[in-house]
Amino acid sequence: MFQGPARYVPPVNDATVRGVVYPQRSLVLVAGVPGAGKSTLLRRLFGLRGNEGRTVLTVEGVRVIDSLQSRYHLGLLLGRIPYPLWRWVVHVLHLARMAAALRGGPVVVHECGTRSPIRVLLALLCRLRRYELHVLMIDATPQEARNGQNTRGRRVTERSHRTHSRRWRRLRAATRQGPAAFAPGVRSLLALDRRRARALAWIRFPRHNQMAWKENPPALVRIHPGDDVSEPLLS
Repeated sequence: MFQGPARYVPPVNDATVRGVVYPQRSLVLVAGVPGAGKSTLLRRLFGLRGNEGRTVLTVEGVRVIDSLQSRYHLGLLLGRIPYPLWRWVVHVLHLARMAAALRGGPVVVHECGTRSPIRVLLALLCRLRRYELHVLMIDATPQEARNGQNTRGRRVTERSHRTHSRRWRRLRAATRQGPAAFAPGVRSLLALDRRRARALAWIRFPRHNQMAWKENPPALVRIHPGDDVSEPLLS
Protein backbone atom coordinates (compact mmCIF):
# COMPACT_ATOMS: atom_id res chain seq x y z
CA MET A 1 0.00 0.00 0.00
CA PHE A 2 1.18 3.50 -0.80
CA GLN A 3 -0.66 6.60 0.30
CA GLY A 4 0.45 10.20 0.15
CA PRO A 5 2.94 12.36 -1.74
CA ALA A 6 6.10 10.25 -1.43
CA ARG A 7 7.02 8.83 -4.81
CA TYR A 8 8.67 5.74 -6.24
CA VAL A 9 10.94 6.47 -9.21
CA PRO A 10 13.31 4.17 -11.10
CA PRO A 11 17.04 4.99 -11.02
CA VAL A 12 18.84 5.73 -14.29
CA ASN A 13 19.48 2.71 -16.53
CA ASP A 14 17.45 0.33 -14.36
CA ALA A 15 13.70 0.12 -14.72
CA THR A 16 13.28 -2.78 -12.30
CA VAL A 17 14.86 -1.50 -9.09
CA ARG A 18 13.10 1.24 -7.18
CA GLY A 19 13.91 3.94 -4.67
CA VAL A 20 11.76 6.38 -2.79
CA VAL A 21 12.00 10.17 -2.73
CA TYR A 22 10.93 12.46 0.13
CA PRO A 23 11.16 16.22 0.70
CA GLN A 24 14.24 17.55 2.49
CA ARG A 25 12.51 18.51 5.71
CA SER A 26 11.15 15.04 6.43
CA LEU A 27 11.28 12.51 9.21
CA VAL A 28 10.96 9.04 7.71
CA LEU A 29 9.89 6.53 10.33
CA VAL A 30 10.93 2.97 9.45
CA ALA A 31 8.45 0.86 11.41
CA GLY A 32 8.07 -2.85 12.05
CA VAL A 33 7.95 -5.40 14.82
CA PRO A 34 11.27 -6.58 16.33
CA GLY A 35 13.00 -8.75 13.75
CA ALA A 36 11.15 -7.31 10.75
CA GLY A 37 14.37 -5.97 9.22
CA LYS A 38 14.47 -2.28 10.17
CA SER A 39 18.14 -2.19 11.20
CA THR A 40 19.08 -4.34 8.21
CA LEU A 41 17.40 -1.83 5.88
CA LEU A 42 19.19 1.12 7.49
CA ARG A 43 22.56 -0.61 7.24
CA ARG A 44 22.04 -1.46 3.60
CA LEU A 45 20.72 1.91 2.45
CA PHE A 46 22.81 4.26 4.59
CA GLY A 47 26.02 2.34 5.18
CA LEU A 48 25.62 1.81 8.91
CA ARG A 49 27.95 -0.77 10.43
CA GLY A 50 25.47 -1.75 13.13
CA ASN A 51 27.78 -1.02 16.06
CA GLU A 52 27.49 2.78 16.22
CA GLY A 53 26.92 4.43 19.58
CA ARG A 54 25.57 7.72 18.28
CA THR A 55 23.41 9.22 15.52
CA VAL A 56 24.93 8.75 12.07
CA LEU A 57 25.21 11.72 9.70
CA THR A 58 25.66 10.55 6.11
CA VAL A 59 27.62 12.45 3.45
CA GLU A 60 24.25 13.47 1.96
CA GLY A 61 23.30 15.16 5.22
CA VAL A 62 20.78 12.54 6.38
CA ARG A 63 20.66 11.82 10.11
CA VAL A 64 20.02 8.12 10.69
CA ILE A 65 18.89 6.99 14.14
CA ASP A 66 18.70 3.34 15.18
CA SER A 67 17.65 2.37 18.69
CA LEU A 68 20.72 0.12 18.82
CA GLN A 69 22.86 3.26 18.90
CA SER A 70 21.37 4.22 22.26
CA ARG A 71 21.69 0.68 23.56
CA TYR A 72 25.36 0.41 22.61
CA HIS A 73 26.13 3.86 24.01
CA LEU A 74 24.52 3.08 27.35
CA GLY A 75 25.99 -0.41 27.39
CA LEU A 76 29.43 1.09 27.99
CA LEU A 77 28.14 2.42 31.30
CA LEU A 78 25.46 -0.08 32.27
CA GLY A 79 26.62 -3.26 30.59
CA ARG A 80 27.07 -5.15 33.84
CA ILE A 81 23.44 -4.56 34.81
CA PRO A 82 20.81 -6.90 33.30
CA TYR A 83 19.43 -5.20 30.20
CA PRO A 84 15.72 -5.44 31.21
CA LEU A 85 16.48 -3.13 34.14
CA TRP A 86 17.72 -0.29 31.94
CA ARG A 87 15.76 -0.90 28.74
CA TRP A 88 13.55 2.09 29.59
CA VAL A 89 16.64 4.33 29.64
CA VAL A 90 17.39 3.22 26.07
CA HIS A 91 13.87 4.23 25.00
CA VAL A 92 14.22 7.66 26.64
CA LEU A 93 17.61 8.31 25.02
CA HIS A 94 16.30 7.13 21.66
CA LEU A 95 13.42 9.61 21.85
CA ALA A 96 15.77 12.41 22.92
CA ARG A 97 18.01 11.73 19.94
CA MET A 98 15.05 11.81 17.57
CA ALA A 99 13.97 15.18 18.96
CA ALA A 100 17.50 16.57 18.77
CA ALA A 101 17.89 15.46 15.14
CA LEU A 102 15.00 17.61 13.91
CA ARG A 103 17.19 20.59 13.11
CA GLY A 104 16.59 21.20 9.41
CA GLY A 105 17.90 18.25 7.40
CA PRO A 106 16.25 14.91 6.63
CA VAL A 107 15.99 12.32 9.39
CA VAL A 108 15.45 8.56 9.13
CA VAL A 109 14.42 6.77 12.32
CA HIS A 110 14.18 3.15 13.46
CA GLU A 111 11.08 2.68 15.63
CA CYS A 112 8.76 -0.32 15.96
CA GLY A 113 5.65 1.89 15.72
CA THR A 114 3.50 -0.38 17.89
CA ARG A 115 3.27 2.07 20.80
CA SER A 116 0.58 4.68 20.22
CA PRO A 117 1.99 7.32 22.64
CA ILE A 118 5.33 7.26 20.81
CA ARG A 119 3.63 7.71 17.44
CA VAL A 120 1.64 10.68 18.73
CA LEU A 121 4.73 12.21 20.36
CA LEU A 122 6.72 11.98 17.12
CA ALA A 123 3.84 13.55 15.19
CA LEU A 124 3.76 16.40 17.71
CA LEU A 125 7.52 16.92 17.50
CA CYS A 126 7.32 17.06 13.71
CA ARG A 127 4.55 19.61 13.86
CA LEU A 128 6.46 21.79 16.34
CA ARG A 129 9.65 21.60 14.25
CA ARG A 130 7.77 22.01 10.95
CA TYR A 131 8.78 18.61 9.63
CA GLU A 132 6.77 16.27 7.43
CA LEU A 133 6.26 12.83 8.95
CA HIS A 134 6.42 9.92 6.51
CA VAL A 135 6.11 6.24 7.42
CA LEU A 136 7.72 3.20 5.81
CA MET A 137 6.26 0.01 7.28
CA ILE A 138 8.08 -3.31 6.95
CA ASP A 139 5.21 -5.76 7.23
CA ALA A 140 6.64 -9.06 8.53
CA THR A 141 4.63 -12.03 9.70
CA PRO A 142 5.17 -13.19 13.30
CA GLN A 143 7.23 -16.15 12.07
CA GLU A 144 9.33 -13.95 9.77
CA ALA A 145 9.98 -11.64 12.70
CA ARG A 146 11.01 -14.57 14.92
CA ASN A 147 13.37 -15.79 12.21
CA GLY A 148 14.82 -12.29 11.96
CA GLN A 149 15.39 -12.19 15.71
CA ASN A 150 17.16 -15.55 15.57
CA THR A 151 19.35 -14.38 12.71
CA ARG A 152 20.44 -11.23 14.50
CA GLY A 153 20.99 -13.10 17.77
CA ARG A 154 18.65 -10.93 19.85
CA ARG A 155 15.28 -12.39 20.75
CA VAL A 156 12.50 -10.57 22.56
CA THR A 157 10.46 -12.53 25.09
CA GLU A 158 7.53 -14.58 23.87
CA ARG A 159 5.14 -12.25 25.68
CA SER A 160 6.68 -9.15 24.08
CA HIS A 161 6.65 -10.83 20.67
CA ARG A 162 2.94 -11.62 20.95
CA THR A 163 2.16 -8.09 22.13
CA HIS A 164 4.07 -6.44 19.27
CA SER A 165 2.48 -8.79 16.72
CA ARG A 166 -1.04 -8.16 18.02
CA ARG A 167 -0.60 -4.39 18.01
CA TRP A 168 0.97 -4.52 14.56
CA ARG A 169 -1.98 -6.40 13.07
CA ARG A 170 -4.36 -3.79 14.44
CA LEU A 171 -2.18 -0.95 13.19
CA ARG A 172 -1.90 -2.41 9.70
CA ALA A 173 -5.66 -2.89 9.51
CA ALA A 174 -6.22 0.70 10.62
CA THR A 175 -3.69 2.23 8.23
CA ARG A 176 -5.48 0.73 5.24
CA GLN A 177 -7.96 3.56 5.80
CA GLY A 178 -5.24 6.21 5.41
CA PRO A 179 -1.92 7.49 6.83
CA ALA A 180 -3.61 9.47 9.62
CA ALA A 181 -4.50 6.18 11.31
CA PHE A 182 -0.81 5.72 12.08
CA ALA A 183 -0.45 9.13 13.71
CA PRO A 184 -2.02 12.57 13.28
CA GLY A 185 -0.53 14.53 10.42
CA VAL A 186 1.35 11.70 8.70
CA ARG A 187 1.96 12.82 5.10
CA SER A 188 2.50 9.42 3.50
CA LEU A 189 2.54 5.75 4.36
CA LEU A 190 4.29 3.01 2.41
CA ALA A 191 3.92 -0.63 3.50
CA LEU A 192 6.26 -3.28 2.08
CA ASP A 193 6.62 -6.94 2.90
CA ARG A 194 10.14 -8.18 3.64
CA ARG A 195 10.79 -9.24 0.05
CA ARG A 196 9.90 -5.83 -1.34
CA ALA A 197 11.78 -4.10 1.46
CA ARG A 198 14.89 -5.99 0.32
CA ALA A 199 14.26 -4.72 -3.22
CA LEU A 200 14.25 -1.07 -2.07
CA ALA A 201 17.46 0.35 -3.51
CA TRP A 202 17.63 3.85 -2.05
CA ILE A 203 15.90 6.66 -0.17
CA ARG A 204 16.69 10.20 -1.31
CA PHE A 205 15.90 13.72 -0.18
CA PRO A 206 16.50 16.07 -3.15
CA ARG A 207 17.12 19.70 -2.23
CA HIS A 208 16.00 21.45 -5.40
CA ASN A 209 12.35 20.41 -5.76
CA GLN A 210 10.81 20.65 -2.29
CA MET A 211 8.61 23.66 -3.08
CA ALA A 212 7.52 22.22 -6.41
CA TRP A 213 6.67 18.98 -4.60
CA LYS A 214 4.33 20.70 -2.19
CA GLU A 215 2.62 22.72 -4.90
CA ASN A 216 2.33 19.89 -7.45
CA PRO A 217 2.67 16.42 -5.91
CA PRO A 218 4.17 14.10 -8.55
CA ALA A 219 2.31 11.21 -10.06
CA LEU A 220 2.70 7.90 -8.26
CA VAL A 221 4.69 5.14 -9.91
CA ARG A 222 4.09 1.50 -9.01
CA ILE A 223 6.96 -0.44 -7.47
CA HIS A 224 5.62 -3.74 -8.84
CA PRO A 225 2.73 -4.58 -11.13
CA GLY A 226 -0.42 -5.11 -9.13
CA ASP A 227 0.61 -3.05 -6.09
CA ASP A 228 -2.17 -1.38 -4.14
CA VAL A 229 -1.43 2.28 -4.82
CA SER A 230 -3.90 4.79 -3.44
CA GLU A 231 -4.50 8.35 -4.51
CA PRO A 232 -2.57 11.03 -2.60
CA LEU A 233 -4.11 11.97 0.74
CA LEU A 234 -2.75 15.46 1.29
CA SER A 235 -3.21 17.36 4.54
